[in-house]
This record gives sequence, C-alpha cells and structure tokens, in this order.
Amino acid sequence: MDETIISSLSESVSSKKTRTTSDNRLGMSVLTTAVFVAGEMAGSGVLALPESVVGTGWIGLVLIVFCCVNAGFCGIILGRCWTILEERWEEYEGKVRYPYPAIGLRASGRLMRAVVSFCVNFTLFGVATVFLLLSSQMIASLAEKIGIHFCYWILLLAAFLCPLMWFGTPNDFWPIAVGALATTAIACLLLLINILNDKTTEKDLIRPSPSIKSFFLSFATILFSFGGASSFPTIQNDMKDRTKFPISVTIAFIVLLVLYVPVASIGYAVYGGNVETNVLLSVTPGPIRTTIEVFLALHLFFAFLIAVNPTCQELEETFHVPHRFTWKRCLLRSAMMAAILFVAESVPHFGKILNLIGGSTITMMTFVFPPMFYMLLCRQKQPHWPERTVPLYQKVYFAEIMVIGLIGGVISTYSALQDIFDPSAFTPPCYINIGGQDL
Repeated sequence: MDETIISSLSESVSSKKTRTTSDNRLGMSVLTTAVFVAGEMAGSGVLALPESVVGTGWIGLVLIVFCCVNAGFCGIILGRCWTILEERWEEYEGKVRYPYPAIGLRASGRLMRAVVSFCVNFTLFGVATVFLLLSSQMIASLAEKIGIHFCYWILLLAAFLCPLMWFGTPNDFWPIAVGALATTAIACLLLLINILNDKTTEKDLIRPSPSIKSFFLSFATILFSFGGASSFPTIQNDMKDRTKFPISVTIAFIVLLVLYVPVASIGYAVYGGNVETNVLLSVTPGPIRTTIEVFLALHLFFAFLIAVNPTCQELEETFHVPHRFTWKRCLLRSAMMAAILFVAESVPHFGKILNLIGGSTITMMTFVFPPMFYMLLCRQKQPHWPERTVPLYQKVYFAEIMVIGLIGGVISTYSALQDIFDPSAFTPPCYINIGGQDL
C-alpha cells in the first residue's frame, strides 16, 4: 500500500472534519439507528418476496432466513470495521462523508476505495430508482380514476421528492426513518389480513417447478431485500456511540425477519405461481388494499430519501460542496434526481433493476466486502494499535459467506442481464411509449 497516498488522503479528511468526538454525543441513539437500518430496507423487498418463493419453491423461505442471518452478521462485522478505523486514525472520529470507501481504503488501498465507491453509488442509485418506480406504481393504482399514466406519475413524484433530498445527513431527518418503518409495519399487517381473506377465492393453484434461471433471479431478489449495507457506515457515522452499531443491526434484522417471513410464506401459499412481482397487485382490490398502498407509498417516499443520501454525500465530497445548506447542495442533489428519473423512465419495470443490483453490487457490499475488510484490518499491526485477531472458525465462516455470495451473485447477475436484454421481455421506455400503452 502506498503510505504517501494514504497519508495525503488522511490529511484531506482531517481538514474537512466538522464534528469532534464530544460533538458525536449529539448523534442518534441505538434504537433510532435500528429504526433507520430497518426503515431503509423494509418495504420494496417485502413486496417482491412472495414472487421470489415461486422461483425457488418452498426452499425460498430457508434462503430468506439464511440471507437474513448472514447479512445481519456481515452488518455487525462492517460496524466493527468502522470501530477499528476510529481507534487507529483520529480523522475518522469526526463526520466522514464516505465511510464505506474509507474502510476499503484502509483495508486494501486506493484502488479498493474506488471499487467500493462505485459499488455504493451504483447500489444506492439503483435502490432509489426502484423506490421511485414502486411508489409511482402505487400512486397510479390509487389514482386510477384520474387517468394519469404511470410514466407521468414518475415525473410528478420526482418533482415532489427533489426538494426533500436537500436535507444534509440522516441525523437531520430521523423522523423520516420512524415514518418509513412504521408505515411498512402497518402495511405488512394489513397485507397479511388481505391475503388471508383471499384464501377462500383462490382455486386450482399452480406452483411451477423452479428452473436454474428462476432460482437465481429469485435469489437476487432475496439478496436485494437485505441489501442495506451500502448505507450502514453512513448511518453508523451519525450515532452517539458508534461502537453500539452491532446492537442496532441485530434489532433491525430481527424486525425484518418478522415482517418478511409471514408475507413471503402466506403470499406464496395463497397465490402460488399466480402471484405478481409486486404481491400487492395480486391482492383483491378494496378498502384494505387501498390503505396498504397509501402506507407503502408513504414508506417508499421516506426510504427513497434514506437510500439516496449516502451517494449525495460522497458526490458532495468529490465536488467540494460545503457541509452547510447551500445552493451547491441543492444543484448537485437535483442533478442526482434527474439521473434517477432518466433511468426510471428508461426501465419502467422495477423487478429488472431490483434483480440486477441484488445479484451484483448488493452481494459484494453485503456478503463479500465486510468479512474481507475485517480480516484485512485485523491483520494490520502497529505497536500502538489494540491487538485484534480473527479465530480460525470465524475465518472459515467468513470464507463460506464470501464464496456463497460470489457464486450466487455472479450467476444471479448473469440471469438478470439475460432477463433485461431478452427481446421477448422488452418493455419500451416511457419516453417512447407516449401512446399510454400499459407497461
């Protein structure tokens, strides 16, 4: 590793600190952080999980639990990585706009910092696009009588959300995280009630046998449902006591499991192979479904703001935008929204984007980088650093997680790209589909 490069980058970060260790006490509590973590991930994932079980069969429920446990553990390990950075380098005790790339930098050098930065931005950009598409789909369903086409709702919601993107860091908008989790929990409860009510009307259920392609596409969807690691370090960075981040992650993933498993299992049991990519579209229309759509649309508004924030912060660091509220922040974040809007209008089916980022960068950020960086950081030794070692059984476990993540991720990404470029499954972009044809 080039120590000169590392030193110069450290001085740059140190010179831009805006918060001291004592100021850090003004940050978020353990519970608030857990709400942020769960609120960011819950929502879009739960809607797609019943359909993912169709592609895997009942073993999909085992995959959901497997991914939840391992993604949660990797989130804990990622939190420990940041703790190591804080105890070794003073510049990380203050506010850092690009914490995950900083972990990659200290673990493996400048090239890895660039790789992590790309993965974080690609992931969160894709997640924000999925949230925009899903919320537009729900608003279009709610306002069907108005006659405004789905593609136009994407434009309207983007215009509405853009000014809300101008908030600074997660600590500036913690009520949004509470709203994101609360609306999802209520929506999941109502969704279960509605699905169970539909049980008596479903006949002749078809449960197709999973194929290799459907299995790995579904695996990518499940990975996406637990793919919040990209923003974990940014959320941890706003805590009062960052060493307690593992507690927050544990709470958040327990909440996710409680929300995900009932919806996935009951949704598949009731609708079988007839379930839509968005399970809500399979539910019988009525007052309960309308209420669910309202709550989930609200959730997606909130989750969009949480997901897009880390990428905005890193871009602001790159373009030397001040930490305070300025016109430069507004301009840069508005440009980000314009880019998200273009992708959403170009690929108006959220399932295709979800599968692609779920199988590619989310796999790397959630299952590969955290254990790899932790082992690399623990191998580094300096006389004044606290001693850290990784037991052999943990190394074996880390290796298993990384191998499964890599194999599953590569195959899932390949399957997702095949699906996107399949001529028979092509969906015209919104700016070509001007005639208002259903998407």
